[in-house]
Amino acid sequence: MSMFNYSKLKREYNELLTKYDIADDLPAILERRSWLVSENEELSENLDKKKALLGEYESLEALSDEVSSKRKELTLLKEQIEKFQKILGSLENLDKIHQEIEALESRKKLLQSKNVKKYDPSKIIYAIYGGIDDDPPYHLAPFIYEGDVKYKSDDGTYICSEYKSLGGSLWFAYSNFHQPVYDSEKRLYNSDYESFVTFEEVCAAIGNKLYLENEVTYDEIMSIMSVFDQYDINKENLVEIVHKLNERQR
Repeated sequence: MSMFNYSKLKREYNELLTKYDIADDLPAILERRSWLVSENEELSENLDKKKALLGEYESLEALSDEVSSKRKELTLLKEQIEKFQKILGSLENLDKIHQEIEALESRKKLLQSKNVKKYDPSKIIYAIYGGIDDDPPYHLAPFIYEGDVKYKSDDGTYICSEYKSLGGSLWFAYSNFHQPVYDSEKRLYNSDYESFVTFEEVCAAIGNKLYLENEVTYDEIMSIMSVFDQYDINKENLVEIVHKLNERQR
């Protein structure tokens, strides 16, 4: 550097010192400047961290708002589902009622048909039977009560109840005093029972209300009797089986 330039800069420097009256404070100013630079750097770092945290917070806040919104949507959806379930339940009930009505109308037409034979359910029994004094295997069939008749035994005259198979070929008589009854004042009997239960007892055991009807058809009688298909009638009597069916209902 030339002496001219040095002198020039020196003069300008002195003028500045004089102009701003900071000559005595220059060391302190320089020290302050250094602290400010350092503080500025620290504040800048903290600011960056704060900005990052603020960004995360804003993200969390936004997520929280979204979760809250979804919860509201979920609550609304649950309310809608409950309404739809109630409506669906009502529709299902209506559908069941409609089906029951159709079944009843169909049954009514069937019972009104002249070609379908009807039976009084209060007179129907199911009996395990065989021939007079026969040994197993036995058979199962529905019988209908035909009334009470007199029969004679060695020690007197008694009353028995006659039962005829729905097909009409089998007859047996039930008496409180003698088993079997071979004959009565009306006829000879070709069958004997091992056990029997009423139509009403079986219906009640399986929760079927057909026994409350005034009339039932042959198909309905056979349908109720099908509950015995899963049992061995040569090992269990009908009273025992109906007891088991009742236990299942409880």
